[in-house]
Amino acid sequence: MKKVLVFLVLTFVFQSCAIVRTPGFNSGYKRLTAEEQKRVCFVSSVEEIPDHNDGRIMAVTAEQLSAVLKKSDTTLLYLWSPHCSSSSCVSLIAVQDYCDQANLPVYVLTEYYTDAFTQNEFLSRPMLSVNEFHYKSSYCNSYMKRFLSELIPDDKRENDSNHRFLLFSKGSFVKSYESIEKNPTNCNIF
Repeated sequence: MKKVLVFLVLTFVFQSCAIVRTPGFNSGYKRLTAEEQKRVCFVSSVEEIPDHNDGRIMAVTAEQLSAVLKKSDTTLLYLWSPHCSSSSCVSLIAVQDYCDQANLPVYVLTEYYTDAFTQNEFLSRPMLSVNEFHYKSSYCNSYMKRFLSELIPDDKRENDSNHRFLLFSKGSFVKSYESIEKNPTNCNIF
């Protein structure tokens, strides 16, 4: 009986380690190379987020993103997970093309860093990430919940967590969409 108990405990410990190393469970910042870590810019309260992509990923707070979203009449925010295989997840090339055709500014917020740098080159604006140090958590689910609760007021938040496309008008949340073709710009390219 003692051997069975030891086996179960060891199995649980090893499975826990595998879960923690799974992309999307945590930010993956600590597993980035030193060069990649240098390309993540944790935006300070006095810095501005650039309006063009320079190859860096800008780690922001909801307040900082809200300030950027206020600069445009209408902006699309895509909550992107690099390893998402859901039908609501689309490639960054497709999102950028869609928004270019619709003349709609788009910001991509990567939920974690794994493989984000290889896709960043397809965007005209800087890729964003959540500043995990500001939210005091490296766990993706935790910092995303905190970030989105600050970005979108409770009375406007929708219940469907499958929605990855968030539409803003002058910084105010308008509506979320499960897929990009349901966006009201009437530019259905998919």
